[in-house]
Parts: sequence; C-alpha cells; structure tokens
Amino acid sequence: MGMNIGMNTMQRPARSAAPAVTIRRLPASGNTALAASALIQAALGIEFFLSGLNKFADPSFVRNFKLFVDASPGTHTGLLAPLIHGLVQPNIAFFAELTKYTELGLGIVLLLGALEVGRRRLSGRAGAEHGYEAPVALIAAFAGLAAAGLSLSIALLMGEQLPTITPGRALTTAIPVELLLVPLGIAVAWMEFGRFRVLHRAH
Repeated sequence: MGMNIGMNTMQRPARSAAPAVTIRRLPASGNTALAASALIQAALGIEFFLSGLNKFADPSFVRNFKLFVDASPGTHTGLLAPLIHGLVQPNIAFFAELTKYTELGLGIVLLLGALEVGRRRLSGRAGAEHGYEAPVALIAAFAGLAAAGLSLSIALLMGEQLPTITPGRALTTAIPVELLLVPLGIAVAWMEFGRFRVLHRAH
C-alpha cells in the first residue's frame, strides 16, 4: 500500500504555470467607436465653422443680428429675457462680433480635434502618439461644451420647445437643429475629456 502511494506520487504530472491572461482595456469595437465619434465631431465642427464664415460674409450682419434678437420669442419671455434686455441689446454690436468669432473658433477647434482622433486610428508613423494630444483633447472637450451651450442659448432665444408629435413638422426635422446640436456637443465633450484623461495619465 505504501508502494502504491509512492508510485502515485511519482506519476503525478508537474503542475504547469498558469497561462498569462491579457486583459483588453477597450472592446474590439473601440477603434470603430472612436472613428465614428470623430465623424460626428467633424460634422459639428463643419456646422460651426461654416456658420461663422456665413456671418463674416454678411456685410449687414450686425443689423441682421439685432433684428433677429429683437424679434425672437426668447427676448420677450423665458429664462434669457432679463439677460438679453439688460446685457445683450445695449451691447448688440459687441455680441454680434462675439458670436461670429466664437462660432468660427469653435468650428476650427472641433475640426482639429476630429482630425486628431481620426489620425490616431491610423497605423505606423502617421498614427504615432505625440505630447500635444492631451491639451488638444482638453481644449476640444471645452469646445464641445461651448457648442452645446451656444446651441441651447439660441434654441431658448428662438423659443424652441421640446420635441413632440407636431403635424407642422411632418416634412421637417422632428427635433429642431439647435436642440439636436446640444447632445452632440455634450457627447463630443465627453469623448474628448475621456481621451484627455487617458493621454494625461500616459505622460
């Protein structure tokens, strides 16, 4: 009986080392999701970039901006009415110029951020990591929030309502464009801030 125990002990195979387990921080769809978000960010950037250029191209923009503000429902009632009466209307030329430069600047920043996100999806030297990426991602995150805030302000100024079933919108978008840009801007800010945190930790 003692011999059997000894033989069983000798015949027991050596315990092999546990195989290394590789844990992926992102799902396989991570690159695809980032590429898709870059496309959304680029579309948002183009919207603000062209909107800013349109304002620069209008020789009567200050006058038209004043007419737009004066005639908007949000000027007379709503959350922004006191601010518009007390600050915007007395300084209408300043806010007209501020709107032009803000929209153009946001468009440029969002486009550059989208190009950077897209570039990192490339292989080889073209997609190499650089030290400037974290600051660019943080600036793009703030640009996304600013785009959302500006779009919400315009929607409130225009008196836009929350989307409902409306026969008058049967042949138009169900969600007003200004309101639609708000969650897109927030999504871009969320994505870019996430990139900033990862890139900042890497350095």
